[in-house]
Amino acid sequence: MSHDAPGESPAWETVPLPPPLPVERKAAWWAWPLVFFALIPFDKVAGWFVEEPGRTTKPPAASASDLALLKLQAQIVIASAKIDPSSSREALDDLAGMVSGDRAVAALALLECFVDPASPGLGSLLERFSGDSGDLAGLTDEAVREGVGEEDRERLRDRLGWFAELARGPGLAPPPQEGEIKTRSFIVLAVLGLLVTGVCLALLSGAVLLVLHWRRVRNDARANAFVPSARHGGVLLECFALYLGIMTAGALVSAWLGVWAAIACSVAAVVVPLLWPRWRGLRWADFRAAIGLHRGRGWWREIGAGFVGYFGVLAIASIGIALTLVLTLIAGLMAGGGENVAGAGGGGPPGPQAHPVVGWIYEGGLWMKLACLALAAGFAPVFEEIFFRGALQRYFRGRFRFFASALLASLIFAALHPQGFFAIPALAGMGIGFSLLREWRDSLIAPMTAHAINNGSLVAMLWWIL
Repeated sequence: MSHDAPGESPAWETVPLPPPLPVERKAAWWAWPLVFFALIPFDKVAGWFVEEPGRTTKPPAASASDLALLKLQAQIVIASAKIDPSSSREALDDLAGMVSGDRAVAALALLECFVDPASPGLGSLLERFSGDSGDLAGLTDEAVREGVGEEDRERLRDRLGWFAELARGPGLAPPPQEGEIKTRSFIVLAVLGLLVTGVCLALLSGAVLLVLHWRRVRNDARANAFVPSARHGGVLLECFALYLGIMTAGALVSAWLGVWAAIACSVAAVVVPLLWPRWRGLRWADFRAAIGLHRGRGWWREIGAGFVGYFGVLAIASIGIALTLVLTLIAGLMAGGGENVAGAGGGGPPGPQAHPVVGWIYEGGLWMKLACLALAAGFAPVFEEIFFRGALQRYFRGRFRFFASALLASLIFAALHPQGFFAIPALAGMGIGFSLLREWRDSLIAPMTAHAINNGSLVAMLWWIL
């Protein structure tokens, strides 16, 4: 033991003390109310209080997204008409029970006439137009019974897009682009078959990778880089709540102020939460470390982990997709037991709704499609991962084990998407997969990469097909 000389300060007094740790703050009282506010389906809630004449009997109008998905199904029907006419007929009957709204009815009538001008189902389809169809009912009736010239075809094109090309010419002559439409339909069917095969192989590979990783984690707890901690959890929950709250406010305000208000709110929704921790006394370096906004073991290695991990994401998402299909089947049986629900004005059988991006791709030009690709494969993967797998998952992991944390974060993630209630299991399964990548790597690069691959490949496929 050393002794200090008389009159000198003790040695320990000359060592600078570390700076005091920041005071841990609990989440503000408004954080969870703001999250719940964002989860309110305002479009449906408004419908409960606004009474419109005939609202209970008038089927909803077909959106651009509905027409886009109907085009995909139409190409499959056209391709299968030559291969197996009976299955094509059954598919047309199934579509007749699913479509709702004047635009979808007109599109299906043109499809049925293209496949079989003498189809016995055309008459019943033409009777399903509502009183608000305008000139669309007359144009469709003329196209089915007599054929149309180029002027009327252009009018149909303005209302129905691609389906106008299915309309027969004067005297029910074959459509001008009949050969190109049939050839492309065969190509689409073949490509979809290859995609289904590839996805099945990817699911099997992902399942094997998940089992191997699970065994590795059991043998070595350090296999996952994520270290659970409640540190800074309150501030992170506030960041997440601000992100959701401003996004929701932007969606509501844009209904009155237009698209530029929505864009401004979207920018504010990511800027304000990223600046919030600093205002709350949390250093930027600590914030980045807490949410996983770092390069992990290196950019390329983390990106590669995202590519490989995407197979596991698909395997987990397949469980959610199966649950979505089961829920849809049960709801369909309860709604009508397989009867023609759409024909009764019920708006079609229950099931997931199409994302608005599908309609934007169908109706938009080149710049709109590029914007959809940038939104789906750029903006969404980066900022959704920052706030869901970064902030929210870190908050939950300070309180719960992995599965409970991933499930809670993913259910919120799924509920905020516009595909509706029936899509929640499928989207939540995808979210759990992204959460597993965060747990494995800690860095957000891997889940961002997997998220971008998923969204980008879907948008690219829709761009080509539609």
